[in-house]
Amino acid sequence: MFQAEEEALLFQQHAVGENSGQFEETVHPYISKVLMEGNFKPSKTEQDHAFLLQLLFWFKQTFRWVNAPPCDGCSNETVGQGMGTPLPSEIQYGAARVELFRCKVCSKITRFPRYNDPLKLVETKRGRCGEWANCFTLYCRAFGYESRLILDFTDHVWTECFSQSLGRWMHLDPCEGIYDRPLLYEKGWNKKLNYVIAISKDGVFDVTKRYTRKWHEVLSRRNIATEQTVSAVLAKMTRECRRSFASETLSTLEDRDKCEREAMERDLYSTDDAPVSLPGRQSGDKEWRISRSEIGSDDNCSLSCSSCPVRVCIDEHVTTIYNAFSSVLSHFVENNVPKSGAIELLKILKGILGDLKKSPYKTRRVSLNSVPNNGQKIVHQLLPSIGHLLRVLSLKSELNTDGRVDIVLAGDPVKTSLSLPVVFKALDDMIHDLNNCDNFGKGSFCLPLLKLNRIHSGSVLASGEEFPFGIVTSAFDGIRPSKWEDLMAREVVG
Repeated sequence: MFQAEEEALLFQQHAVGENSGQFEETVHPYISKVLMEGNFKPSKTEQDHAFLLQLLFWFKQTFRWVNAPPCDGCSNETVGQGMGTPLPSEIQYGAARVELFRCKVCSKITRFPRYNDPLKLVETKRGRCGEWANCFTLYCRAFGYESRLILDFTDHVWTECFSQSLGRWMHLDPCEGIYDRPLLYEKGWNKKLNYVIAISKDGVFDVTKRYTRKWHEVLSRRNIATEQTVSAVLAKMTRECRRSFASETLSTLEDRDKCEREAMERDLYSTDDAPVSLPGRQSGDKEWRISRSEIGSDDNCSLSCSSCPVRVCIDEHVTTIYNAFSSVLSHFVENNVPKSGAIELLKILKGILGDLKKSPYKTRRVSLNSVPNNGQKIVHQLLPSIGHLLRVLSLKSELNTDGRVDIVLAGDPVKTSLSLPVVFKALDDMIHDLNNCDNFGKGSFCLPLLKLNRIHSGSVLASGEEFPFGIVTSAFDGIRPSKWEDLMAREVVG
C-alpha cells in the first residue's frame, strides 16, 4: 500500500502542473454559498410552518391509538363486550358513549369512555381518530395556529391549519402523521367520500372538493340534501359564528373564503398529483382497516385495491341456508309438533336472530333467556336441530358458567352479516308456506318448503365495494326485493 502511494505521488508530480487556477475556480464559489446559508435567518412565517410540522410528528409519537384497551386490572388483552352506560364523571368530559371490554385472562371489565373534551384528552392521551383530531386541533390552536376540525361523513376526522407560509389551508392527519396530502383518503385509502366539512370558530365550510379528483362520483353519493340546501345551511352557520366580528375582520375572512373556493375549483381537475403514490390507512389494527376497506393497495390485500377484485357471483350460501332448515323441519315431524307450534317456534327463532342482528356485527351475541318463559324449554329442545343452521350462519351456541345459553359468532362476522338477511327471508318463506300447507308431514319437505336449486352466475366487477354489505357477492343475496327474477316462482320481482 505504501509503495502504491509513493508511485501515485511520483506520477502526480510528472502528470500535473503547478497551476492552481482550475482547482481554486472549482472550490471558491462554494465559499459564498456557505456564507449565504450562514447568514440566512428563517422568517417568523417559515419558523411557524416548520414548528407546525414538528408538532404533528411529535403528536403522532405521543398520542396512543386504542383498538381494545389493556385490562385495568392486569394489563392483559381485552375483547369488546358492547356498550355501557356512561357515569356522571365520564359525561362531565363529553363521553356520551362508553365501550366495555372483558379481559381475556381475569375477566375484569374495562371501560373505554369516548371523551370529547380536548382538555381531558390531553390527560388521557389515547383514543381513535375522533380523539386524535380533537386533541391535536386543540394543540394547534394553543400554539396560535388558525385551525379547524374536518368532519368526513364516511367516518373519519382530521385537522386543517392555515399556513401563512403557503398562503392556504393545509391538511394534517395526526393519526397518520401525514400533512398536505388531501387525496390520501380517496386515492390511498380508496374511500368513497360524500361530504367533508370544515368546522372552526370562524365558520363552517364544505371543503369536499379539496379531497377529491372524482367530483362526479362524489356528487352521486351526496344524497342527504340538495347542493343549494347544503350551501345555505353552512352559510347560515358561518354568519352565526361571525355575527360579532368587526367589519374589517369580516372583509378579510370573506376574501380568504373566496380565494379558497376558487382554489378548490381550480385544483378539482388538476392532474399534477396524478403520479403521487399514497398509502392505505396505517392507524388501527389490520382486521378493522380491512373491514372498512381502507387498507389501500400498498398492503397485499385485494379487498380494497384501486381496481375492484373479480368475484364469482354464485349464491350457494343461499342454497346452504335453505337446506339447513331440513333438520329443523325433521324435528317438527319426528316430535309430532303441530303446524301452529312449528310456526310459533319459527317466529321465536326469527326473534332471536333479530336481536342478534341488532348487536354490533363484530361482537354479535344474544341470550336465549330473552325468549319468553313459556318458549325457553322448547327452544332448548330445538337447539340440536338448529346446530347445522347456526354453523351455516357462522354462529354457535355457547353455554355460560351460570347455565345461560347464548348464540354468538363462530367465525367471519362479514359472513354472518351477509347471511342474516337471507335467513330472515327463508323464515318468512317457511312460515308463509307452513300456513298454506294442508298436510304437514314428511311429504311437505318437497318444494315450496325448501328451495333446492339456486342461481349461479359468472364473474363480475363492482366499483366502490364497502364492507360488510356493499360487496359484489351481495348482488346474489337470496332476498326477493333485490332480484331481477326468482326462477322458482317464474316471476319478475325487481
